[in-house]
Amino acid sequence: MLKEGRTALSFQETISPTSPLIQAHVYAIRKIEGATNQPSHRERMSIDKWKPYLHEVLNRFPANFSSEFRNPCWYEGTELQCVPYFYQLGSFKCGTTDVWDNWYYDLQGPIITNRFNRHVRKTRRKTGQGNDHSIQWYLNLFRIQAVEQVKKNPRLVFGDASISNLWGLGIYDWEELFTNETDPPVFLADVIHAIQPKAKIIAILRDPVEKLWTTYMLEQWKKMVSPQTFHAHFKRLTKESLQCESINSPLYCAFMYGTTADISLNNMLYQGVFYLYLQQWVDVFGLENIHVMRLEDWIKDPITELEEAFKYLELDPLPHDVLSSIVNRSTKNVNERAKRKNFTMLASTRRELQDFYRPWNQRLADLLKNQKFTWDY
Repeated sequence: MLKEGRTALSFQETISPTSPLIQAHVYAIRKIEGATNQPSHRERMSIDKWKPYLHEVLNRFPANFSSEFRNPCWYEGTELQCVPYFYQLGSFKCGTTDVWDNWYYDLQGPIITNRFNRHVRKTRRKTGQGNDHSIQWYLNLFRIQAVEQVKKNPRLVFGDASISNLWGLGIYDWEELFTNETDPPVFLADVIHAIQPKAKIIAILRDPVEKLWTTYMLEQWKKMVSPQTFHAHFKRLTKESLQCESINSPLYCAFMYGTTADISLNNMLYQGVFYLYLQQWVDVFGLENIHVMRLEDWIKDPITELEEAFKYLELDPLPHDVLSSIVNRSTKNVNERAKRKNFTMLASTRRELQDFYRPWNQRLADLLKNQKFTWDY
């Protein structure tokens, strides 16, 4: 339900014809100027205000987990329940599948991974539980897939690698419940922190220009695509984002139109604005408690990246020969269909996309205190 004064968007409506380059500049500058006039960190809603709406979820977990296990677990009578030790954040075509596959190296390793942990939302559909969003379903999933192994080896841990973790909301019907709020007030980061304040968070990001290009080629591979059709696609997304931000904040547009399952409303351009999503996790968990990787670094030196990730997770280091055997596997989820088309992005498209993402990348780099996340443009 939309608030009074906020109208549903019709993305087919036209906007005054200006060049995509000028649109991108105006769009980026307006966002940065608006953000500069606001506090660097938006004041978060107090848990006391939103806890009553998630009372059943929050009360499902203990105040303290068992010290018997490295993974966060607790007993309910004689039954062991566990939640993930770490949460992997990412987005489409950011290398999350390949990194996830490399967490696992043998049954005696420190991390339990399987296809169910990789896409929890897809698993719900495959098991026929499409309408079951209960916390019990979530616990049952891991109880079936991982808890028995944790019982046998208390040093084992497991994670949740659903890429939707990055942009998850804590309360999806927030517009009906908090009518005075203009932006989402509760995020998945808030809920996980309330349950697991010491949870490990790992994010995997990629140059957003390359991400949008490869995502488009993957989703449109059955159609007649070309660098020219991608340029037209980018122009349409830019117009849609301008229209959304004419009546809403960038934060609202990113969470409500950048990640929706409704393809007619989904604006993939926002999914590369990592700053808006990752800021919610940094605000709650603190930068020192989040490990952020770049796909480009993973491709260049996967052994070092894996070593640093294991160190952050406080897991036992792996022998160098084991690390080598892990990273020498074939890369997972490579978009071979797009590669076979052998297309190259138009130089003009790349420039305009870089103009669009540049200010957001800079804010991301400032947030993470690491200029590598500007991707040098």
